[in-house]
Amino acid sequence: MADPFGLPFDEAIAYWRQKVPIPTRRWDDLWQGAHTRGFMVAGAMRDDLLADFQVAIGKAIESGSTIEEFRRDFDRIVERYGWTYNGGRGWRTRVIYQTNLDTAYQAGRYAQMTDPDVLSYRPYWRYRHGGSLNPRHQHQAWDGLVLAADDPWWETHYPPNGWGCSCYVEAITKRELQRLGKSGPDQAPDDGTYQYLDKRTGQTIEVPRGIDPGWAYNVGEAAYGRRLTDDAMAAWRAQGAAAWEQLTPGDWQSAGLPATIPVDAPKAKLGPAAGSIDELRQQIETAIGGAERLVTLPDGDRLLVNAAGLAEHLPLGRAPFVPFLPELLDEPAEIWLAFERHKGTGKVELRKRLVKLVQLDRTRPLLMVAQARKGVFEAWTMIPARDPGYAQRQRVGRLLWKRK
Repeated sequence: MADPFGLPFDEAIAYWRQKVPIPTRRWDDLWQGAHTRGFMVAGAMRDDLLADFQVAIGKAIESGSTIEEFRRDFDRIVERYGWTYNGGRGWRTRVIYQTNLDTAYQAGRYAQMTDPDVLSYRPYWRYRHGGSLNPRHQHQAWDGLVLAADDPWWETHYPPNGWGCSCYVEAITKRELQRLGKSGPDQAPDDGTYQYLDKRTGQTIEVPRGIDPGWAYNVGEAAYGRRLTDDAMAAWRAQGAAAWEQLTPGDWQSAGLPATIPVDAPKAKLGPAAGSIDELRQQIETAIGGAERLVTLPDGDRLLVNAAGLAEHLPLGRAPFVPFLPELLDEPAEIWLAFERHKGTGKVELRKRLVKLVQLDRTRPLLMVAQARKGVFEAWTMIPARDPGYAQRQRVGRLLWKRK
């Protein structure tokens, strides 16, 4: 994929490369912002099948291969795996090809337009209708609409706004705004909503008129996040886990699990306190057997644990619990996978969560929860498990593995 000047579109390529293949049965198994982190082809349930499709689409995004080239790859992949798909070949290949290219392009454009230097010079965004063969009335009505780049309307109306939508946004200066005959930005339109039944959850969702179900989100915001002031970001960080909204449906009840996590007898003993981050790092290195450890989890996935990075994250007061880290990695009780959205920035992340409960003594059960993102151990929480509700709130999303 290239930008308007014929150069490689680095931001779109970066967006594409961070996607993780997710097997799905239906197009709405991944909902809205989850698509920014997961790559799916509805009905493709095999990892190797998905991987081949991801490579084929990647060629188009990174080197500009055409839809005809993709269709040839599509035919080879379908024949190789004997995959049966819904819809005609022409329609299905166009949907897969165009949807992935359009979302990658628009996410990349968002990254460019929200660069601080660009925003200071071009603080307004203008909605442009893409000239589709079967235009939507609302999309045509929005053509030429100018709003501030941080107007909340863009959170749900940033294109693409539906299947086959070719609308786009252009960033303009104050002088360009005046040349359009406007003294300031327009008023964001209120076109109302309609109801859509989400068959995954049974919930009825309000969708803005003019936008297809599952498209009422900002693909760039979900991928890169809104820019916040340092003070605002610090306030959100202080909220910790409360700053994140769960996007993946599912919990311990829907997974058919008991309300309580099995309690294990610990193999390790409490370790010494740490007086500095350097001491904490050394203790973590002792626990994992070096500066880094590549762990193969029970679900078959691999996870990189970096002692220096973990020491920066972990409060010094948690140092005595470091010896229990290897048994959390090697023998968790459950492994979960979930998409989460940051309430402050709108950014979506795909995280894996390991859960384990150990009985330190008669009165102290210890809950350990590890989080991983992009194959890297990201965070580790250890708290007394006096509140069963807290433990249950960690068991959400899709259950990947449980110990028998």
